[in-house]
Amino acid sequence: MKVLAEVMMGNYAIARGLVEAGIQVAAAYPGTPSSEILPGIIEFKRREKCAIHTEWSVNERCAMEVAYGAAIAGKKAACMMKQVGLNVAFPALLRGMHKTIKGALVVVSCDDPGPQSSQTEQDTRLLATLFYIPVFDPASPEEAADIAYCALKYSFEHKTPVILRSTHRVSHARQAVPLYPPGTRKVTLHEGINHQSPLANRQSRIMALGIVASGMTYSIAMDVLQDIGISDIVPIYKVVQFSPITGHQSPVTLRGSSTPGLQAFLDSVDNVLVLEETDAVIEALIDRGKKALGRRNGYVPKEGELTYDVVKGVIERAMEKAGIEKKSFVPDSRIEEAMKTVAVKPRPPKLCAGCSHRSSFYAMRYAFPDAIFPGDIGCYTLGTLQGAVDTCIDMGSGVTLASGFYNTFHQDGKVPPILASVGDSTFFHACLPPLYDAVTTNKKFILVIMDNGTTAMTGMQPTPQTGITADGTHTRSITIENVLKGFGIGFVKVIDPYDIPLMIQTIKEAYDYLTTHQSPVTSHRSPITNHHSPAVIIARRECLLNARGRVKKMVEDLPIERDCIGCKGCIKFFGCPAITFDEERRKVVVDDGICVMCGMCLIVCNMMRQKKGSSKF
Repeated sequence: MKVLAEVMMGNYAIARGLVEAGIQVAAAYPGTPSSEILPGIIEFKRREKCAIHTEWSVNERCAMEVAYGAAIAGKKAACMMKQVGLNVAFPALLRGMHKTIKGALVVVSCDDPGPQSSQTEQDTRLLATLFYIPVFDPASPEEAADIAYCALKYSFEHKTPVILRSTHRVSHARQAVPLYPPGTRKVTLHEGINHQSPLANRQSRIMALGIVASGMTYSIAMDVLQDIGISDIVPIYKVVQFSPITGHQSPVTLRGSSTPGLQAFLDSVDNVLVLEETDAVIEALIDRGKKALGRRNGYVPKEGELTYDVVKGVIERAMEKAGIEKKSFVPDSRIEEAMKTVAVKPRPPKLCAGCSHRSSFYAMRYAFPDAIFPGDIGCYTLGTLQGAVDTCIDMGSGVTLASGFYNTFHQDGKVPPILASVGDSTFFHACLPPLYDAVTTNKKFILVIMDNGTTAMTGMQPTPQTGITADGTHTRSITIENVLKGFGIGFVKVIDPYDIPLMIQTIKEAYDYLTTHQSPVTSHRSPITNHHSPAVIIARRECLLNARGRVKKMVEDLPIERDCIGCKGCIKFFGCPAITFDEERRKVVVDDGICVMCGMCLIVCNMMRQKKGSSKF
């Protein structure tokens, strides 16, 4: 049978493996680095004409329980999320692992060493091993496809949930992945000693140094060993699967198939370097004391991604410890030298030019520069650059922290303005319970819901308000304002954040409502008087990335360069990436290549002139 291959990213490879293994139900909540798996499943189900239910769930717990329910009923199911999303789904996972399932359940949790786009770099393998859950750890996109296939088969055969743990370097790398008709993939997981290692032929000799590695770190370590010329004297053992052992002292075993087992490998080396991301999971499981060189004794950094340069330095240090002579290594620096001749302006993370979130943050700080600004997770976390986001913990914390701040200052007898911000996807994901609590306990804060009609940060996935399913089917839409009114919130305003003066005026109206207005709210049981709920402003404008081709210019002329007086107010407090400052001319410069002619900078410029160089505005 002729096997075709297709270059694809690791997340699509995971999707391919699951589809080939016969997945029937797939649920996910988007979060980098896992977001592309569900779209991949949708793509391959169309190609193969498979009957697979796919959905973007409102949060990770919903995704987990949808998949778990299907697995209990006998279907082959999977749910996908990032590592911090697994925290949201954790109660269902812990309870579900003790239940026998009729079908199969694969939990795909993509870790984020670094972290690149997360609050933490937690290690899913650690959670899995602590709670006796089988976990697979691929080292490449091609292997991720094989492991996804094996994981679903393993879960179905053993009637137990399993975890496939990827990392962002596996999820977002690209590789040629063989394509098989569903149900025909032949997989052999390559665990144990690499065939190129000096111990591959089971030679009975003790080596000075050996390496145990898993995931992408294994692939990087292999490159380093070859580049510095020691692949023939330093053996490396690859860990792929962590499986529970009933009645064993260790919660898991690190399996090897046709190669010598891990314990024999450890006995065959004087020193063992453990390379893994990001926690000391394997290191703790092998428990070889001073013989093990890893995170616990400082040979491997305790945090951060293990990049090529980091791994190379770690291996060279371990070589010195083991008494192995360092071979000469001349890196190819041609790319680095060429880059030195290219003038690249630094580009720190910023909201897109024309992003409506920027105007919301500007208005919030302009209205109340001394306010407390509880923030949240998403594109709008970048409000920190405008001084309008003070906190960022997890999804929904913009509301809960605002409640906590109100309680604290209310007890002290003086409550400053509290302006919280969340996104539309986050609102449905995690804000409904805390907002209900805030309403019933009369918290006085302003909540700005930045509604751009999509889950923008993770790839433009639909939200419950969008009314579109994961596969593009149009369905029922749930509007934010109807939910708010159902909670009994008295102040709900929907405005276009491009209208900055109206946004400022509305924020001040919301504050006046909280501090002076008494609005009786009546339920079907009993009237509640003297009720002060949070005031909510929905700043609604479609995300520019989602509206490509339909964006209309708000202004025809942009005289901001001509009229600039060099105060830098627009740079400091608005921060549009289309505007830079020319130090020689002492004027702003507009980058026509990214400017969308929204005209917000003109409004800001006039307002900054009125403030006359205020240190706050």
